[in-house]
Amino acid sequence: VKLNGKVLFQRLVLDQGYYPDGILTAPSDEALIKDIELSMAAGFNGARLHQKVFEERFLYHADKRGYLVWGEFGDWGMSRDDPKATSVAQWLEVILRDYSHPSIVGWCGLNETHQPITDEVVGLSDVTLGVFLAAKALDTTRPVLDTSGYSHRVLETDVYDCHDYEQDPEKFRQRQAGLAEGKPFMNGPADTPWSVPYKGQPFFVSEFGGIWWNPEVKPGEASWGYGQRPTTLEEFYQRFEGLCAVLLEDPLMFGYCYTQLTDVYQEQNGIFTFDRGMKFDLERIRKA
Repeated sequence: VKLNGKVLFQRLVLDQGYYPDGILTAPSDEALIKDIELSMAAGFNGARLHQKVFEERFLYHADKRGYLVWGEFGDWGMSRDDPKATSVAQWLEVILRDYSHPSIVGWCGLNETHQPITDEVVGLSDVTLGVFLAAKALDTTRPVLDTSGYSHRVLETDVYDCHDYEQDPEKFRQRQAGLAEGKPFMNGPADTPWSVPYKGQPFFVSEFGGIWWNPEVKPGEASWGYGQRPTTLEEFYQRFEGLCAVLLEDPLMFGYCYTQLTDVYQEQNGIFTFDRGMKFDLERIRKA
């Protein structure tokens, strides 16, 4: 995957765009700018704008800073057994509004569609193809991912991906090693067909990490992350460094997306706290 004719590894972070005061609405322009600058300070060069149509002002500030983003759609309201045409229409509105922002490097209209391929179930296949073709028709310049993680349905999807939250770097490396043979790690049970075959498209792990770390969480307070929580800060750093290295050292990966930029309520797996406070040595995070 190239940007302006040059290969560029996409070091993305998952950004859900939540705020303690405004929830899904940023309190100010400065807050939008701060999130971009915090991400870049931590070493990321872009983000998956996850499950939310972000404020267009965010894209304006991303344009000015050369911050790469994937445009997404909050798809959980879409019925997968009885697709609603209004959902595709709203997706087209998003692309029309944001098409001219150079910070956008790709589109993805669906996330973690959980449905195996069977003769009885066709609804998800139809809506996935429709959302994909709508984006391709409206924007002929950018790659489109049919869905992020799990049930890939479009044989000609421009890029292919998986979500992998394995916490042990060596096991993570083994799980991702199949890409070299054209058999990348795929979500879902091995004995149930979830996706169309991989056809050699550019590949990335669009969700990984999510390391659970918040030493200030109080007893009984809701707290959540992937895998076992590290027992020490050094253990966090070693896990983070190891997981990133697996993907950075794989010449067949065009990028990755680490989960996530900030803690969000009970999700205690951010690089920063929910109020954008520091949790880690950014120099060490950036170096990794």
